[in-house]
Amino acid sequence: MKRNLSVITLIASFAALLFCGTPRVQELTGRVTFASGEVLQNGKACEFGAVVKAGDTIATGAKSAAVVQFGESSIISIKENSSFTVDALAISKDGDTITIKQKIGSSFNKIVKKGTNYSLMTPTSVAAVRGTSFICFVSDKRSAIKLSSGRVKIIPIIQGSAKEDASVEIDAGKKIEITETAIGAPAELTKKEQTELSGLDKIAMIPNIQKEGTIEELKKKPEAERPVIVPVEILPVLEISETETEAKTPITLKDIERRYGSLSVVETTDGKTYTGAFYQEGGNMKVFTTEGTITIPSSKISSVSRYRGEVK
Repeated sequence: MKRNLSVITLIASFAALLFCGTPRVQELTGRVTFASGEVLQNGKACEFGAVVKAGDTIATGAKSAAVVQFGESSIISIKENSSFTVDALAISKDGDTITIKQKIGSSFNKIVKKGTNYSLMTPTSVAAVRGTSFICFVSDKRSAIKLSSGRVKIIPIIQGSAKEDASVEIDAGKKIEITETAIGAPAELTKKEQTELSGLDKIAMIPNIQKEGTIEELKKKPEAERPVIVPVEILPVLEISETETEAKTPITLKDIERRYGSLSVVETTDGKTYTGAFYQEGGNMKVFTTEGTITIPSSKISSVSRYRGEVK
């Protein structure tokens, strides 16, 4: 019996040594620290304090904006008609790892913690950054990076493949555009772009957000007593689309599917039909269509089915 106990003790000790010698990967989560207008998490309305994990998608409707903070290391804020999916989140002794897939629209990314490995992926590029802040804009066939501080390495994705040998690094004060077929040359930011980035840099972080109870205590307070995440003077900058030209571009079913993940056909009791993405909000159903957002009382819905037509 004593011999058996000794063997068990040795095995446990050996396992403990192995465990101690292996870097531990802890869970890193994001938190919604600002939500204005129509902000959806995985297709459902979300609000201040919502937990964001790997695999989650955050999307905004018209004249809407959201900010998500990841631990003490970084934030991503998105403007109207934008969406992103969190691909990976992790904490290790080497620093936080955050990988974001931006599907469409505009995002502002701010990385403040030294050692953070932050990657932003779009259909046409991969941006690898450390300690910097930048804007990323994604449309159907191109993406653009505008850099406020630090340095970003951009790897173009040409015909579905990442081209490491064609990568370009840009410094603060520069911008670059990437299309489906090529990566452009770095150019200087305009004064208007510099002003916009300077304003977005004022978006604040909540200290100790990963600490248990921090968000819960803030949620108990009236909204007016919570930390100011987005100063009132930059709200117009955060909520308005990237450019007037892009804002005037008609939205397509393909845009809606990319932003919200799926398409449905909603039929009402008075014979009307709407195609787009939907979610339930109280006693109403909101449907995002190519003509805008339609609000329908749930009592007026006769059926909801999957859209099986052509997506273009």
